[in-house]
Amino acid sequence: MKKIYLALILACSSVVVQAQNQTINGNLSIGVDSGAVTGTGNRITFNGVTSNTDELSIYRFNRAMNFSDLRINIGDDYGSGDDRFLLGTTNWKDGQYYVHMVVGADGKVGIGTETFGAERLAVNGNIRAKEVKVEATGWPDFVFRKDYKISSLSDLDRYIKANKHLPGIPSAQEVEKNGIELGEMNKLLLQKIEELTLHLIEKDKTIEGILKRMDEMEQKLKK
Repeated sequence: MKKIYLALILACSSVVVQAQNQTINGNLSIGVDSGAVTGTGNRITFNGVTSNTDELSIYRFNRAMNFSDLRINIGDDYGSGDDRFLLGTTNWKDGQYYVHMVVGADGKVGIGTETFGAERLAVNGNIRAKEVKVEATGWPDFVFRKDYKISSLSDLDRYIKANKHLPGIPSAQEVEKNGIELGEMNKLLLQKIEELTLHLIEKDKTIEGILKRMDEMEQKLKK
């Protein structure tokens, strides 16, 4: 058994224990039940250089009876993003630590990236999901209102020839620079589909009118 060097300092009814590396072959419990239903349990606090006193700790917090959190505290600079929680891997070849996920003190999360924008989640890579639900307002049912003015096909033709994209839809250059917002783009695409539907309905009425007149002319010629 390794020799353990202990330094005990009694101050304010607390004991500071300093020891060499230890291996625990079994369960490790931090703290004991105090009888309180809610509140904060004992902490595992990680100290480092003395110039940085932001608390990095893990502890249990009971919100109510049978409602508990395992909380990881990443400092006291909420909203600034200076303190972070990182999940990563050290590469044995170069000894470098590579970040897989980062959570900033401002609540932003990065997966595969440490660079954040205005968004709460930044992902450098593909996302696979069974379903993605996007909250949206201003759904374009207004296209079917009687007072909605739809552009004529001739005006649309002139716009496309001049701008090389549909009106109201971002250009390829804009998308390449800024990306697209799924909720907003779905609304724009639906609006164009609804406008196209109105054009088709109108063209169908026109064709039916032409066919009807042709049929009437044919009937007159037969007489």
